[in-house]
Amino acid sequence: MLIPTTYQITYRQLYCYFNADAQGIGVCYGKNGNDLPSTIDVVSLYLANNITKMKTYDPINETLPALKGSEIEVILDIPNSQLQSLGDPQQADSWVTSNVVNYVQQVKIKYINVGNEVSPVNNGTSQFVPFLLPALTNVQQSITKSGLQDQVKVTTAIETGLLATTYPPSESAFREDTIGFIKPIIELLKQNNAPLQANIYPYFGYIGDPAHVTLPYALFTQEQPDPSGYTNLFDAMLDSVYYAIDKAIGENNIEIVVSESGWPSEGGLGATVENAATFYTKLIEHAKSNNGTLHRPGKPIQTYLFAMFDENLKIEVECVGMCCGRNGNNLPLAKDVVNLYKANGITSMRLYDPNPETLNALKDSNIRVMLCIPNEKLQALTDPKEAYNWVVANVINYIKQVKIRYQSVGNNISPVNNGTSQFVPFLLPAMENVQQTGLLANATSPPSQSTFRGDVTSFIKPIIELLKQNNAPLPANIYPYFAYVADPDHVSFSYAMFTQNQIHRGILIYLRLCWIQFTMQLRKRLVKNNIEIVVSESGWPSEGGFGGSMDIAGSYYGNLVGH
Repeated sequence: MLIPTTYQITYRQLYCYFNADAQGIGVCYGKNGNDLPSTIDVVSLYLANNITKMKTYDPINETLPALKGSEIEVILDIPNSQLQSLGDPQQADSWVTSNVVNYVQQVKIKYINVGNEVSPVNNGTSQFVPFLLPALTNVQQSITKSGLQDQVKVTTAIETGLLATTYPPSESAFREDTIGFIKPIIELLKQNNAPLQANIYPYFGYIGDPAHVTLPYALFTQEQPDPSGYTNLFDAMLDSVYYAIDKAIGENNIEIVVSESGWPSEGGLGATVENAATFYTKLIEHAKSNNGTLHRPGKPIQTYLFAMFDENLKIEVECVGMCCGRNGNNLPLAKDVVNLYKANGITSMRLYDPNPETLNALKDSNIRVMLCIPNEKLQALTDPKEAYNWVVANVINYIKQVKIRYQSVGNNISPVNNGTSQFVPFLLPAMENVQQTGLLANATSPPSQSTFRGDVTSFIKPIIELLKQNNAPLPANIYPYFAYVADPDHVSFSYAMFTQNQIHRGILIYLRLCWIQFTMQLRKRLVKNNIEIVVSESGWPSEGGFGGSMDIAGSYYGNLVGH
């Protein structure tokens, strides 16, 4: 599920809510993130905390071997992107052999979940609708041919957006424009005595209608039942799906497994660590009680809790990286620098030259790299052969193990900068040969009135056109410090430090100097062309100039990362 808020309850925090075997409760195990622990360590954590069920979103080679002999029941997902290929029965046979038959004697694979939240009314997944039922059918046939039909059940996970009505639950039904899609899937599941999986998120019900859906009702803390007899939204949503199935195919015994449920700890209305902890704790207690729901009383609820792995234990911010310069004495070893990035969740690095020691240290680190070509190399790269040799030596030789995301050609080059003007004739030819980026432009205030200087327009325009042609971003070095020291009478300290709250000069509501520079005419025309700007440098000096101190620099970096 695409979740527009941040899930920061960690697996370790989830574990502490269990205390004892939670029976019907499992935990989803996603592999999205950096510096994740090994799957063996994750399996050990499950076992140490009596978590006996795991949903894994992809049959990653590392995961299934780690589960051997663990007795953990597994939901094995087939990603939506693979559904079309499984419309071929031979491809389905191959998938089942590789990921089920080869492991099923040592791994307790209970469900194969074919696709996730595929829906004709979901723009994000509607393209997979034609492929879901054929894939389900072929995987089921492969499981049957392997003699595993009683041991491994083939199913799919739906979202509650398929329902036309959810309240009161007894009146719930599938939308008319989804019934032709969902009915044959439910009939196939019934035929094979398989459950239907559903992703149930009371959080979305709460934020969708907070005037009528109270927070206690969504968090299992409401004591008095609502007019329909329910004391919590989770049960009401789950029963809505049951009632919709009944109306689609008649009364039946199809079981629903709640394949995802969770609550975000930040990023939206009611999203706090305290509310998330309450939700997970109460949901676990509810599932362990075996009371079931009003429509299915006494029927145990199988639920899988959704969370990112240790997300809130890292300072990782996807859009913030750190420059790695090598000018200085007694520099640390490159491997120590890379370990420092990893230990602190820093996921992006700007590298000013292709230092072999650093590139080798970055192998398999998952750190995204902006690799720069120094200005003094540009003249040589106007020769296409030299550019090719450079790319082979410094990019192709590393790209399989180093996440080189951007190639920045030159730095701070400008026809009006005496320190770099000599490189102007070489920049565009070098960029054309390397087919990547590097640039600096002028900035003024207010941003909406910014234009390029007349003496740089002929220089910058073909570079922008090349970037657009190659769908490449533009790196820009943004230093509010220089604007502050250049005009402290008009550029206030608080404005440069992200701490000013009032409107600047009464012209536009630009509260931060960084973005006055950033949203200049350059960005305005680039956004129209969908060219992205990457802020390739920003910083504040800790000594040696007006306004430079360790405390001020610390505040700037903290405020920038927070922004």
